[in-house]
Order: sequence, then structure tokens, then C-alpha cells
Amino acid sequence: MDLRMVKTRRQIKSAFLKLREKLMPEDIKVKDICDAAMINKTTFYNHYTDSIALSNEIDNGVIDSIISNFSEWNKIFDDPRMYAKNLLLALEKNSDEIKTVFRGKQWVLCEKLEDRLCRLCRGIAKTGEDVMLMSFAIGGFVRIGNDYLFASKKYNLDEISEYSAKMLEALIIQKNNFSQDMI
Repeated sequence: MDLRMVKTRRQIKSAFLKLREKLMPEDIKVKDICDAAMINKTTFYNHYTDSIALSNEIDNGVIDSIISNFSEWNKIFDDPRMYAKNLLLALEKNSDEIKTVFRGKQWVLCEKLEDRLCRLCRGIAKTGEDVMLMSFAIGGFVRIGNDYLFASKKYNLDEISEYSAKMLEALIIQKNNFSQDMI
């Protein structure tokens, strides 16, 4: 992609994010984006099919940023404390962007982040029980992180990561005990 296209896309995204501070994605019209970005509709449509496609691209970019700041995604079974704390730290590092992009649609953040983490962690799970436990734990961690960000951080990061890690450790022990009983 040439430099002009990169700059135009950045300009369009910036305009969308500025509008997003006040409006929900479905209320942002292409005309509003074009006016804010000082471009015409043809230019917009050369880059995106509609404002929802732009919104989805921005959503996915934020998820990419979270994942890139969360190198311990593969530690879910080996070190649940590290996993929990570093997921919360990755969310916190991206909190301003997350709060703008996912304001009023936190469920989209949870759904997309949970899906991405589950896909990343598929290779870690050795059994069907591991897959279920991993899916359950990731969903819980993501929702706890969401609550942490959108509840004005009224919870302490260390307490949340410690408590959620203890829950996962207890589930791992329970799963292992259950697996032993089945043998």
C-alpha cells in the first residue's frame, strides 16, 4: 500500500475514533466520517465498504494490540497467576483505546478477545477436558478484565489476578483429580 493510502486510512480511522467518543458505531454515518476526515465519499469507499467495516477493522486492531502486549498467553495452565496478571496488564496498557472503541459494546471486546485467545491456546490443550477448562478460564479472565476496565478500576489488579488464578488452579486440581478417578 502506498504512503498516500496509508495516510488516508489513518485519517479516516482518526475521524471515526473522534466521532466514536460521542456516538455508537451504528450511529456514525459515512458522511460524518468524511466531513471529519475532510475527504469525499468516493475516497472513503475506496478504502472501506461502510462504517461498520471500518469499525470492525478498528476493533480487530485493538485486539491485535492487546495480544501483542500479552506474551504470556501460553502460560494459562503452567502459571495461572502470571497469565491473569499479564492479561490484566495488557488490557490496562490499552485501556484508553479499549474504552473508546468498545464503549457501550463491551460484549464485542469480550467475544473477540476470548475467541482470539482460545485460538492461540488450542495447541496447549492436550485433552478434551483441557479444551473445556481453557475455554472456561479464558472466558472468565476476559470478563474479569472487562469488569476491571469498565468499572472504573475499583478493584485492585493484584487482588483480581491472585483470586482468579486461585480459581483456575483449583479447577486444574479438580480436573486432574477427576481424570485420575476415571482411570
